Amino acid sequence: MIPDWIAAKRIGAVWHNGQDWEPCALGQDGDGWRGETSSGAAVRVTAVEQEPPHGIGDAEICRIRAEIRPGADASAAGFQLIFSVDPGLACTWKPHLAPLEGMTIGDKSFRSPAIVLEDGERLCALVPDLDHLQRHRVIPHVMDYVLDDHTIRYGVSEYRVTGHVYYELAPTPRKVEGKLELQFYLVRWNKRDGAAKRDFRPVARLLWEWWGKRHLTMDEPPAQMLRSLRHYPQYAYEWAFDRWKDVCWQQFRLGGREVGGVVFIVTARQKPGFGREDIWREPKSLWNQAWFCSIRSAYGYRLAGERFGRNDWAEKAKFALEFALSAPQVNGLFPGYFKAGDDNRWESGRWFMSAPRRPEGHEDYVHLLDASWTCYWLLKWYRDIDRDERILPYVKAYVKTLLSLQREDGGFPAWVKPETLECSPFLSESPETSMHAMLLCLLQEIDPETEVVGRAERAVRFVLDRVAAEGRWEDFETYWSCSREWEGKRYGEKDRRSGLYNQCNFGIYWTAEALKDLYRLTGKAEWLDAGERILAELSLYQQIWQPPYVPVPALGGFGVMNSDDEWNDARQSLFALTYYDYYLLTNDETYLAQSMWAMRASFYMMYCPENEKVKSLYETAHPHFDARDYGFHMENFNHTDGTAVNGIGEFTIFDWGCGAAAASWVELTGRLEGAERSAKS
Repeated sequence: MIPDWIAAKRIGAVWHNGQDWEPCALGQDGDGWRGETSSGAAVRVTAVEQEPPHGIGDAEICRIRAEIRPGADASAAGFQLIFSVDPGLACTWKPHLAPLEGMTIGDKSFRSPAIVLEDGERLCALVPDLDHLQRHRVIPHVMDYVLDDHTIRYGVSEYRVTGHVYYELAPTPRKVEGKLELQFYLVRWNKRDGAAKRDFRPVARLLWEWWGKRHLTMDEPPAQMLRSLRHYPQYAYEWAFDRWKDVCWQQFRLGGREVGGVVFIVTARQKPGFGREDIWREPKSLWNQAWFCSIRSAYGYRLAGERFGRNDWAEKAKFALEFALSAPQVNGLFPGYFKAGDDNRWESGRWFMSAPRRPEGHEDYVHLLDASWTCYWLLKWYRDIDRDERILPYVKAYVKTLLSLQREDGGFPAWVKPETLECSPFLSESPETSMHAMLLCLLQEIDPETEVVGRAERAVRFVLDRVAAEGRWEDFETYWSCSREWEGKRYGEKDRRSGLYNQCNFGIYWTAEALKDLYRLTGKAEWLDAGERILAELSLYQQIWQPPYVPVPALGGFGVMNSDDEWNDARQSLFALTYYDYYLLTNDETYLAQSMWAMRASFYMMYCPENEKVKSLYETAHPHFDARDYGFHMENFNHTDGTAVNGIGEFTIFDWGCGAAAASWVELTGRLEGAERSAKS
């Protein structure tokens, strides 16, 4: 039977006749429903109760199966089942937004797919059957939740990409042999007393039990898995520092210091020896920003130099430290973006307070997120590599001003003018606050006399109450990167067709990290519990299966946001560390598997012989590539920027590609070895 959270236990259907969508009436027929379209297509729908998998608890699961036999012309274009939802439930999650009529959630966003609805007592979800989809995808699958009529829907239809990036239904008639089949689940859990809103742990656990643990297997010990990846960091550093060194590595005098770093962005056409080395896609620059963080990468190649016996890598890292510390402080605040002059010479370049991913008119504001992230990695350098006497005073001068900007509610502004401390109205309430809590926790760990843990707790409470509870994961990337604002996507406004906010998962990551750090510092169980709740939402972005229509390896990687469609994004190398830390805290081996596979996925997009499918796609897009280019690494797959060929783009960013992945590999390997030594002792 249809579950009781479907209003009046009724279902409807629409069929595309090649011209338009038309209603398809379904009548009760024994244990299911039957219907026929005006063109003679026959529809059969069944609903069967199913036992939940082991460990899922009191979930009530109903399997919905639809079979559609085309009419006499044996053609089909599209079909959707439509369920009216109990009016007491509100949609709190779906993997992609569809702001305009005619848009949908295409199966290209089915990573850990679910549509989630809830009230005070129930948590309900529509979950595609990924096994069935893998076997029976004759026509692409689509699903959606629509607020106007409060319905969930699932079906088949071609769709096309529109904007950056949405899916628009584009039903196209095609001949079908036999029948079309689709299958999905309607699931309900009863909430425990006092359960927080948007606690998606039951959904994430169900997806894991059905598909995650079967695909993200741990067939070898974690240390062995990491050792099997060691050639990828070698490719990365040899590419940047040996084979492409005259393009990638930049070293120059700045303010009387010798500084250096890997340049922000290079393209395939800049391959040394082809005469286009000095033609730049974006301004020639060095960054210490939340994505493109020179000091984070340098932390990696400093440690990798020791591990691989390459002292020259370790020596280069010192110049990146000098670059970070050379950023001039004004009221403790400092810039994170240095751009070469119009002549592409560093000597004619200058600092800009904020990097180009910002609201219009904010070049003179410091983005506190970038500054805190830079200070965070300076502190990690101080803790793990070298107690350079300049680091703590530099960071503490920044933190003093940062704390003065914290509001009574615990939140922080996003952009601030350093001279006047004037705050921008943009992202005044955002998950970027969690990054500042991360920094405060690390400073407290290194220097307990600073006594800032209380400030970090206030910050995290603000994020839990004002951001996480509403799914308002809006950060700079959500609106001021490649996926920008338009009439259907406005900062601070909910999506009209779903009632959900536009969201990016970077803020979810910062919050999970901050909660974990607070638990370590305070021992308060509430922080770990909240951290696992936040981590469950992050898990809904992880790719727990290998879709046959994604032509590159995908298992374990991550997507980005609910209004873009990349796979295997570079942020997964950071997430790998987060899941590993939660494994250490909880001994939950699910987190260990998620960590190891996220780390493995961090190298999927590297051009090298080990990545055979990806290598072939690179050579289609860039026929001049050869062994000298091993290590070139696009930041993700299917980046819709107009340059991609079969999903492979034209550029690479060391600090958000191979260098970032290599840094996480070095750090994760070190953590694992440290944990093994502790266990033995």
